[in-house]
Amino acid sequence: MVKRKKNDEFYTQYCDIEKECSNYLEHFFNKIIYCNTDTANSNFVKYFQNLKQQRIIKDIWYTGGLGGLDFRSQQSIDLLKHADIVVSNPPFSLFREYVSQLIKYDKKFLIIGPTNAIAYDEVFVNIKDNKLWNGTRPLGGPISMIFDVQNQMELIQSGKHYVIINGVAKAQIPSTWFTNLEHDKQRPLILSKRYKGNEVNYPKYDNFDAININRKNNIPYDYYGVMGVPITFIDRYNPKQFKILGRDKDLTNNKKGLYINGRPLYTRILIQRNTDTVANDNQALTKKAA
Repeated sequence: MVKRKKNDEFYTQYCDIEKECSNYLEHFFNKIIYCNTDTANSNFVKYFQNLKQQRIIKDIWYTGGLGGLDFRSQQSIDLLKHADIVVSNPPFSLFREYVSQLIKYDKKFLIIGPTNAIAYDEVFVNIKDNKLWNGTRPLGGPISMIFDVQNQMELIQSGKHYVIINGVAKAQIPSTWFTNLEHDKQRPLILSKRYKGNEVNYPKYDNFDAININRKNNIPYDYYGVMGVPITFIDRYNPKQFKILGRDKDLTNNKKGLYINGRPLYTRILIQRNTDTVANDNQALTKKAA
């Protein structure tokens, strides 16, 4: 049985699973899907049973959930080794261990995790090394996902955010999909903002030589130095366009983050335009001038 923290049992809605998974059907084709933190009643299992009936996938395995195998057990690991792709919503309190295990065994995966997991050491290093990335669900805008819970009254009394839908209390948690499966939304950002002449909109940090950008859509097309962007940048990160240098706490002297006029900012990721992109931009500008 997976050892979970109290109030750490959230059930993904079928519609959210279907909406995200439909983008990866070519990856799922004729594969063994392992839902290693799910039971037979899980919407993940129901979704992949439907795909099996349609002969899209080869098989669906599941061993987890309350009363099931701990994903760290040897029996579960043995199944993990033989499965093709892991798809699940693991306990958020164990997300670091869960991701580390998938990377260790070099597995393909599509999983749900807390949005702030982007800044976890175990997750960020793999984003930086291009071993995992965000799914197709955007990080911008409403970043919370809706989950069913076992005990509605416990949810209401817990102080966690919730919504009432058709008389049912559901947990509302900032969450996203993480994967190492390619998808068609990994397209470069279209840069339309200009830095030159608008420097006032891009202040520099007190404690690091880089400009601050509050929204990924405000990244300027004519700036090639170091930039600090919010973690929502990750859902449009394309390694052909940008290079991730690190998190603010990794690169600043005090290891506490970035400041502007003495005011601390929420987590920033420091990036720079990819050198190949810069070279192509310079060639385009040269041709235009000629």
